[in-house]
Amino acid sequence: GPFAWVSAGLLLNAALIGGLGFIVGCTLCYALAVQGLPRANGQTGLLAPRALAVDVLTGLAISAPVFWLFTQFLAINLPGLTDTGWL
Repeated sequence: GPFAWVSAGLLLNAALIGGLGFIVGCTLCYALAVQGLPRANGQTGLLAPRALAVDVLTGLAISAPVFWLFTQFLAINLPGLTDTGWL
């Protein structure tokens, strides 16, 4: 169970990062990993819509600034959703 959630996050990130961009791929990876890790401790009830929304928003709040810092300050080309370099 928990291994499947974390593995799905990593595999989806690898599969989607080129097409949907770094921010979307990492947000999904974070949200799925956060669903899997508490399950390893036996916690349940994590699929509530509010919990999923918090996980996605937290992943977005982490991945968007990381993308921006890497592309704008370090000049590292990460795959983006648009060609502008901002998303």
